[in-house]
Amino acid sequence: MMREIVISTPLFPTEDPETVKEAILKLFPDAEIELSDDILIGRAKSLERFAEILRDCKIRDAARSKILHGNRGGETVFWLNKQVAAIGKVNFTEKNVVLGAIEVRIVDEEIGSLADSIAPSTRKPEGQRK
Repeated sequence: MMREIVISTPLFPTEDPETVKEAILKLFPDAEIELSDDILIGRAKSLERFAEILRDCKIRDAARSKILHGNRGGETVFWLNKQVAAIGKVNFTEKNVVLGAIEVRIVDEEIGSLADSIAPSTRKPEGQRK
């Protein structure tokens, strides 16, 4: 089964569609994005840049937790802050925020393996802590 990455966010009248599109592309540079009924919808193939940002911002454990927490049998969903994405960073948020969040839906039969690859745990196993 192919991995499917769908990114979507509501577009508000106060927002410039190009600015929001650029914010998504900073996290998912290969996303193909279209506007449909005031919602930007993108489809990406790669999580490489997203994984780099998680590593560079030192938030892999938080990301791993969100990815695994959102797992519903081969599909995970999490939300990202639009304003933070505009500067090429990642900040996880809740679904219902004032200006709307960027929803990331990933369909993959192996969500655990996906989490291992893009957000490996930085914590040492129980027996190795000192």
